[in-house]
Amino acid sequence: MKKIIISEEQVKKILDDILLEQVNKVSRQDFSRIQFKIEELENSLNDTIKEFKKLQESIPNGLKNPTNKKIMTISQYLIGAQGNIVALKSGVRAYKRKIYSTPIPQAAEV
Repeated sequence: MKKIIISEEQVKKILDDILLEQVNKVSRQDFSRIQFKIEELENSLNDTIKEFKKLQESIPNGLKNPTNKKIMTISQYLIGAQGNIVALKSGVRAYKRKIYSTPIPQAAEV
């Protein structure tokens, strides 16, 4: 029986193929749909923040003391959510770029 030697490069290539196959199960259309939904969410949150600022400005002086703590808490959560959405958006964009970029083959070492 003849011995078959498997090189490290062959193993690496097969593993890369398997990983790419599993990662590529997310279609470009799905990425686009999710990116669109994230944009919608971001726009909706921006509108909510605008309305919240209007509410903040319309609170009469007599109610500012009892409502100030809750208003500040809500404001912090809205700003935090806005930052999380921006991070999510850039993370999805970077992941899409990583998946669909064509790998550059490395030159063999001499």
